[in-house]
Formats: sequence, C-alpha cells, structure tokens
Amino acid sequence: MYTSTLFTSLALALGATAQTYKASFTEYGAGDSFGSPNCQTATTACGYYTTGYNAAVSQNEFGVGPGAGAGPACGTCWKLTIETNSSGGKVSNAGNSIVVKVDNLCPASGNPLCAQSGLTGTNQYGANLNFDTCMDSGASAALFGNSGVGLGVGTATKL
Repeated sequence: MYTSTLFTSLALALGATAQTYKASFTEYGAGDSFGSPNCQTATTACGYYTTGYNAAVSQNEFGVGPGAGAGPACGTCWKLTIETNSSGGKVSNAGNSIVVKVDNLCPASGNPLCAQSGLTGTNQYGANLNFDTCMDSGASAALFGNSGVGLGVGTATKL
C-alpha cells in the first residue's frame, strides 16, 4: 500500500494527470490452469521483467500485436484496485491496490478479455483494459489476496 501511495503522490507531484479506466484482472504464470510458463522472465514481449509486480496488458493499451516486439506501454506503471468478482459481487478485499509495471502483451486474437477496441471499447465485464497479473512476480497473490477469485473487476490508474 505504501508503494502505491508513493507512486501516486510522485506522479501527481510531477503534474501528471492520472488516467483511470475500468479494468478486469486475471492471472497467469507457472502453475496456472492454462499451463502457462513462468511469466517472470526476460522473454516477455517487452524483453525484460521487473523486480516488483508485473503484468501483461490488453493489446489496445500495449500498442502492438503479437510478434511485433515491445509496445509503447512497456515500462508503464499502473495502480490496480480490485472491487468485484466476475459476477459483480463485492470481493472480500475490495479496495485492495497494487502497482504493476507492464512487461507483456495480452493479445486480442482468441482472447475476448483483451480484445477491446481502443480505450473506449469494453470486454464482457465492461472493462476498457485487462491486466493479466504475473503469478510468478507475486502480483496475483498481492491483488487477489484471499478473496477466492481469479478474475476481478475494478479500476486501473496510469501513473
């Protein structure tokens, strides 16, 4: 929480205007139900991983498609705040926030969660963006906590 507050305060002190969007949150990485590899590696679309929390962001924000390399969103920081589960019910840790750095792409093709059209388009949860939080960096556990969900909805604020 301290880190989130520090990043937000720093961004505002620098005169940045925070951009906030409705967002959905998922998780991926070693041990997930889809058999994904470790997401805390330098083989991500951005070509690096962070020492803190990281996530893949939907293609509309990432800026380029699969195989095109690092998109303009690489290295951007976002404050993610979870509020509800995928059915709209309030999660036990509603209001919980973490700050992630984008290091990967959540491709639109074959993935309706990440197939929004521009930043005004939405996915099936009404979210303008999807953040696929990296389990291996600890981002998923920090955001979802003991809420018992693996798909949440809330807000994402670009810092």
